[in-house]
Amino acid sequence: MEYIGIDIGGTNIRIGGINKKEELIFEYKEKTKENVTTGDDLYEKIKKLIKMVPNFKDYKAIGIGSPGSINKELGQVITSKNLSILNNYPLVEKLKKEFNKPIFLENDAVVAALAEATKGKGKSKKIVCYITISTGVGGGIIIDKNIYPGSNNLGTFFSQIILDGKNTTNGLISGTALLKQTKEKLDKNIKNAKELFELEKNHNTIAEEIIKEFKNNFTTLLLNISSIINPDIIILGGGVMKSKDRFLSEVIENFRNKAHPQAKDTIIETAQFKEPGIIGAALLAKTLYDSSERKK
Repeated sequence: MEYIGIDIGGTNIRIGGINKKEELIFEYKEKTKENVTTGDDLYEKIKKLIKMVPNFKDYKAIGIGSPGSINKELGQVITSKNLSILNNYPLVEKLKKEFNKPIFLENDAVVAALAEATKGKGKSKKIVCYITISTGVGGGIIIDKNIYPGSNNLGTFFSQIILDGKNTTNGLISGTALLKQTKEKLDKNIKNAKELFELEKNHNTIAEEIIKEFKNNFTTLLLNISSIINPDIIILGGGVMKSKDRFLSEVIENFRNKAHPQAKDTIIETAQFKEPGIIGAALLAKTLYDSSERKK
């Protein structure tokens, strides 16, 4: 065991460890909010999970991926809609005191991007952009296997990009946004975005219109990213991508028709890992630990 990775999700919290070869050799998950109502409750759960990892005392460092914007210097989540109990909570400080090991915190989509860029579909590429579309929209940019943070660690907040002159990516193409539109326009009993795509498949005209707008907005997002970042590859993950057969080929075709001639052949692929968060968090720990050791 070399490094531990923790992926804190709105539904599940996952923990695992990688060895010297960066292979995942342990994995476990449980419900994030089960018996959890406060930041202290979640801290206690994380502490318990770390102690479940075989030979946990022998690891070098821990990496944590969490939803929301992150202040890496403070080791805190600043704003998280899915896990507001962690907002401004001294998570890293408390874990360092408990385990006396280096602890590194980063946005969950960013560590997922690191996993895909290092071990997944982007491992042979220089500039990798990863986008996840699930409950919300997130992502990361990895350049030469290093996270691009921006000046305030907001360099890849794709959720806040304006796509239609007034609405954000989160408000237009996330699973939450699709569900909201479907409930308002079609059926208030719809439970998830997957049901919307099933209705569209069965030629429901309202569902077809919602998906048509989704595809247009998704194409706009990819075009914006292509123009600003010009990555070698755009990797797509998240729950909404489970319905990719209903939209992805058309989105890619529209992208190629509208992109700059030198960017129209940008590689666009779905993610290799179903759950990249654990691997990415552990790789975050390895990358930052190795960097700190070199500076000594």
